[in-house]
Amino acid sequence: MEVGAVIGNMSAREAVGTVSTLARGSLDRVDRQDAWTVELEPGMPTDPQAWADSVFRSPPRWVQALLRLRNALVRVVGIEPGDPSVFDTLERTDEEVLLGADERHLDFRGSVRVSDGAVTLSTVVRMNNRRGRLYMLVVWPIHERVVRSMLRRAHGELARG
Repeated sequence: MEVGAVIGNMSAREAVGTVSTLARGSLDRVDRQDAWTVELEPGMPTDPQAWADSVFRSPPRWVQALLRLRNALVRVVGIEPGDPSVFDTLERTDEEVLLGADERHLDFRGSVRVSDGAVTLSTVVRMNNRRGRLYMLVVWPIHERVVRSMLRRAHGELARG
């Protein structure tokens, strides 16, 4: 499969609770959630940690630039800049890896689950205050494009071996 063809196999948003065991119970309240799925090709890894590392440790360059811009701008509104530790594994099963962070403005979890011949990347967010709501007002509209791009890139990287 060509990397560009992954777009055609990516599903629309799914209910996180149906695809992620770990993300579903990770926060006591969820204000935003989404889940994106891409099919595995024969020979691709089924280890969710390999997928999580590929998705979050090696994002597309434009996403890296956006994260640098985000870190510069959030200081203005009193939000701490992010660091790579927000993508550290918090919990793991044979099928799923949960990562995330608890911050003053919001708590987020990302889940990478490999099952039934597919990889699903789920996000759940709990906004903790006005800063969190303002942050999500700006970030959520581009979140879908960022997540889908990261998942497509990981798919291509892991398909090439």
